[in-house]
Amino acid sequence: MKIKSSFLAGVLFAAVRGVTAGPIELEPKEMAPPPTITNNDHWYFNIGMPGWLAFVSGDIGLHGTTSSVDVGFDQILTHLTGIATLSAEARKGRFGVYGDFLYMSLSAGVYNNGLIKKVNLGLSQYLADGEVYYRILEGPRGSLDLRAGARYTNLYSTLQLTASDGKINQAATELVNAAKHRLRGLLERLLQHRLDGQNPPIPVPPLGPDEKIRLLKLILAAKQNPNPGLVQQKIARILKRQLNRGFSLTEYWTDPYVGLGGRYNLSKAYYATGKADVGGFGVGSDVTVQAYGALGCQVTRSIYSEVGYRYLYEDYDSGGFLYKVSTQGPQITAGIVF
Repeated sequence: MKIKSSFLAGVLFAAVRGVTAGPIELEPKEMAPPPTITNNDHWYFNIGMPGWLAFVSGDIGLHGTTSSVDVGFDQILTHLTGIATLSAEARKGRFGVYGDFLYMSLSAGVYNNGLIKKVNLGLSQYLADGEVYYRILEGPRGSLDLRAGARYTNLYSTLQLTASDGKINQAATELVNAAKHRLRGLLERLLQHRLDGQNPPIPVPPLGPDEKIRLLKLILAAKQNPNPGLVQQKIARILKRQLNRGFSLTEYWTDPYVGLGGRYNLSKAYYATGKADVGGFGVGSDVTVQAYGALGCQVTRSIYSEVGYRYLYEDYDSGGFLYKVSTQGPQITAGIVF
């Protein structure tokens, strides 16, 4: 398994240095003032619309069958059928809350000239972060926050098979004439690995071996009939029924996490910002890691924009479902503060 990864955390170090720096008095008995802590009583709100130009890579598996996924942003954009994204923040004094929500819907068709002529794939994904934070440091050049929260992931995938009616009778005849010990290999050849989910155009799990085992058992049961003509008709009906079906899978989990976030003011208009967290701890995922770093511009007193890079890794394995996936790419955000 090859997982692509990238972390942007240097901005936090810069923020700490900017926060802790302060003027030093010339008198030997005076000491430099400590970093200030926010103690005002007014509310601060931030509403943003992040656009994540992400690509996905990793492994997705079901019941022992694993698909290696490498889906670029251009593929995601091609198969995109719906998207919604929003971030919101509220702070008063030292304490604040933050939320981030992403919904994405994808669909794709895979065509073939074998017994299965088409496979329709669908994916709906919800990703939501909710956290509280405490501002431990703040100065004229920046701030540093200690953050804790939870990440909710929900994946709903669909798979619809369409059989080639013109090839069903021919396939049924081959299955009737095949010896029992050769049936599995013949069925694999006829299906052309369409149920194995190899290199999917969107990040959905494969069906796994269960459906192929089920189909093989039905064919073996049909071959018990002593009349070869009836066997051929029954196998043809089995193939038509089993290879014109739809499947769906829903997986969801919640991961607690802890992290840091910071901001460093480069000038009156420009700033650098970043955050990083780690979590999972076996509650949902075994481990989840997220990092974000960006260069921002305060366009007006209320409007800002940021250009950065965001990385998310999730390692989840439960009930036969495997999800070891990195989602990463540039992120462009526009928002307002008030």
